[in-house]
Amino acid sequence: MAVCMKAGKGYLILLTAVFLCAAAVWMSRDAVETVSEKNETESAEELAPRVAISFDDGPHKTYTPLLLDGLKERDVKATFFLIGENISGKEEIVRRMAEEGHLIGNHTYSHVKLSGMAPEAACEEIRKTSDLIQEITGKPVEYIRPPFGEWDKSLECGLTLFPVLWTVDTLDWTTENVSDVVRRGTEKVKDGDVILLHDCYASSVKAALEIIDTLKSRGFQFVTADELILE
Repeated sequence: MAVCMKAGKGYLILLTAVFLCAAAVWMSRDAVETVSEKNETESAEELAPRVAISFDDGPHKTYTPLLLDGLKERDVKATFFLIGENISGKEEIVRRMAEEGHLIGNHTYSHVKLSGMAPEAACEEIRKTSDLIQEITGKPVEYIRPPFGEWDKSLECGLTLFPVLWTVDTLDWTTENVSDVVRRGTEKVKDGDVILLHDCYASSVKAALEIIDTLKSRGFQFVTADELILE
C-alpha cells in the first residue's frame, strides 16, 4: 500500500511537472508571437509612406474646432500656421491644438509679404505672433510658413525659426468644390509631401477629412511637418 502511495505521488509529481513545462512553453510561444506581431506592426509603420497635412490662416472660431474634431476621430496630427490677429478670442482653440498633439507654427500677424517689408517691420510681424502662441501654449514657436511662400533668408529677428513651405497645393481657397480640392490633395501625393489647406472654410474642412480618409486607405501615415523636416 505504501509503495502504491509513493508511486501515486511520484506519478502526480511527474504529471505536474509535465503540465508546468507545457504551460511554460505555451506562454513562451505566446510571448514570442506577441513580440513578433509588435515588430511587424512597427516595421509596417516605418515603411509606410508619410505625409504632413497643414493648415494656414487660422484659427477660425467655427471651422477650426470642427477640423480638430475630425482629426481626433481619425487619430491624425496636423500642422497649423496661425495668423496672429486671428488668435484673439480663440485662445482655447489654440490651447486645444497644442494639447491634442498638433504642431503650431507662425504665419505672421497680419498675413503680410515679408520679402516686401523693411526688416524691423517684418520681424515685428513674426515676433508678435510667436509671443501670442507661446503665451497660450507655454512652448516657443520653432516653425514659420511665410505668406505666399516668400521667405527672406537674411532676415534676423533674434528668433530661431525654420521655414516650412509645401509640395502639394490644393488651392482650396479658390473654390468651394470639395471634389476638386480632394482630387488636388490626393492624385499625385507621394512619400514626404506636405499638403497645404486652410482651416477657415467649411469646404476646406470637409475636403481635408476626405483627403485623410483617401490617403489612409492607400497606406499613408500622417505626421506633423517637423517629423519630415528633421529626418
